Amino acid sequence: MNVLLVSLLIGADPAGAAAWPGFRGDGSSTTAAKNLPVAWSPTENLAWRTPLPGYGQSSPVVWNGRVFLTAIDGAEKEKLFVVAVDAATGRVAWTKEFAATQKGKNNPMMGRAAPTPVVDAGGVYCLFESGDLIALSHDGGKLWHRALAKDAEFKNNHALGSSLAQAGRAVFVQVDHAGPSYLLAVDKATGDELWKAERPSRTSWASPAVTSVGGRAVVLASGGGTLTAHDAATGKELAALDGLVGNTIPSPTAAGDLVVVGAGENRMKPDPAASARSNCCVRLAATGDGFAFERVWDGKKAISHHASPLVHKGHAYFVTKAGFVHCVDLKTGEERYAERLGHECWATPVGAGDHVYFFGKDGLTTVLRAGPEFDAVATNRLWSAADFAKRQAEAREKAAATLPKPPEGKGPGGGPPLPKEEREAARYSAVGDVVYGVAATDGAFLVRTGTELICVRGAAPAKRP
Repeated sequence: MNVLLVSLLIGADPAGAAAWPGFRGDGSSTTAAKNLPVAWSPTENLAWRTPLPGYGQSSPVVWNGRVFLTAIDGAEKEKLFVVAVDAATGRVAWTKEFAATQKGKNNPMMGRAAPTPVVDAGGVYCLFESGDLIALSHDGGKLWHRALAKDAEFKNNHALGSSLAQAGRAVFVQVDHAGPSYLLAVDKATGDELWKAERPSRTSWASPAVTSVGGRAVVLASGGGTLTAHDAATGKELAALDGLVGNTIPSPTAAGDLVVVGAGENRMKPDPAASARSNCCVRLAATGDGFAFERVWDGKKAISHHASPLVHKGHAYFVTKAGFVHCVDLKTGEERYAERLGHECWATPVGAGDHVYFFGKDGLTTVLRAGPEFDAVATNRLWSAADFAKRQAEAREKAAATLPKPPEGKGPGGGPPLPKEEREAARYSAVGDVVYGVAATDGAFLVRTGTELICVRGAAPAKRP
């Protein structure tokens, strides 16, 4: 067996429930962590709050009791930060600053440290929209640094947002933009290129995901209307699925050989029916001469927007940015319910035991009972309504000077023009206390906002009678 393949198939998650090693944890947004809290408020079960430098949209990653995060600062996003925080106390263990290779305007309409790092026993590996890929030891020592945008400038409206994935000795980077696009495997120990798979030029912010099919490690890449599967050892394309619409932000979710695809709406060329069909489930099946994607079911009504799909306890959950949840049967695609949460939701929900946690954009979290019925267990706040409104007003005032005006006759992202109220909401949507991501470890959630890391600990859910 190929030596790289062997290394890819071992040691994927040696720390188990004590670690949250990457974007969506192990890529599934599910956790075996015990004694997770179910109820909290601004005055209850918030263990600590730690301010972070600059601004960041990446999720926290956790290894051996330490939380790692990234952020950017400066008018041209010239400052890159990696921060390590003690998970027990919230104390900052260290902060490292680096200079960005590619600069860009620092305003809320652009990505700001959106790619989530990965961490393992050997170190923490961080990607920034500047194209800087940096490996650090757990103590903050620089192991190596690659400037991916040095040879070809990244051109992506809203900047690069794809998070890293990993398997064994390899870190996987998905670069989709208006220039040469590719999927890249990098050696964790050296930063050297293991392989590079060229992709058609496209604009996408989706992240790669790793699964194992028939004993083979496979990297999944969604974006630009296509889902592809690659041999993790060589980068060879094993299968491709075309005809998707809106799969530019949500990442694919693997459950064994099943892959659930998330897709939003194409605002440039709206086709709601095609977008809904693209929220689908396929099987990566072995054929006589290779692999192929086989349709298991097409989506009917569900839309994903920012959050990726969650597969948990036999169901797939899709949530829109406005907080509308669709729960469907994983085997059949039949809808079990479609309900509103009562708050916006950008972060991918987390499946934990008998519950599904929807961490809302504005600090509200709805906890649902996992299963085919809509059963809300709790609704929790990180801030009081009054405190949140005050903080948002201050953040908006500060951001107003940096926000560009939308192109004449177009919306904020260059799409169709929006009514004034909706346009202003979109322009300020990524300002201030936005909840971007979460990590789960035994007894606690670690919630990342643009400027803070918050630990929610205590009040574990009671067992259902």
